[in-house]
Amino acid sequence: MIYLIREARHVGIAIGLDSIRYYAIDIDIRNLADYLILKGQGVQGLSSDLEWLYSFFNPKTLRYMKPEHFIMISSRGALGLGYFPFHEWHKREKENILKSVGLIVEYGELLERAQDKGLYKSVGDREHTDIIEMYAGQNLGMLAVAHKLTRSTRTISEHVKKHNQAVERSGFCAACKRAGSSFFDKKAVRCK
Repeated sequence: MIYLIREARHVGIAIGLDSIRYYAIDIDIRNLADYLILKGQGVQGLSSDLEWLYSFFNPKTLRYMKPEHFIMISSRGALGLGYFPFHEWHKREKENILKSVGLIVEYGELLERAQDKGLYKSVGDREHTDIIEMYAGQNLGMLAVAHKLTRSTRTISEHVKKHNQAVERSGFCAACKRAGSSFFDKKAVRCK
């Protein structure tokens, strides 16, 4: 990161870092900063490296600055007191930004994929749900499912058994849930 910051100006990249604590950013990075922007310091005050600013700015001003005011220090020593108005497009405190822009976040686990084990290929989540949906949903026998998926009947039988045990034990089959199968909370039983 330090190398990136050093070389960034040569390729037109500007990097901004935001931190509540001055010392939370490593000194090697602080030394490379072209500009340092300070907002209201509150009761914390300035860090010992920046206490010299009290000779230019009233400590009370620094402590009680409004959110739209700031102090800027350049790497060449220039100082400034600035004002940045709050824009109407800026996120408000407690505003649900995801709802405002229409994003829906769904949390889920990644699907487990089949792995080539050399002598055989394991069954991934998608294939597991295909087995259950063919067996219970389409009412196909284990031999028919095995033939369609080019698997052994033992593999089909083991996955039906594994699915049913998971539903009995936990109330759902994790593989089917990850893959979004409608059978995730139902036992795989063929209708006769």
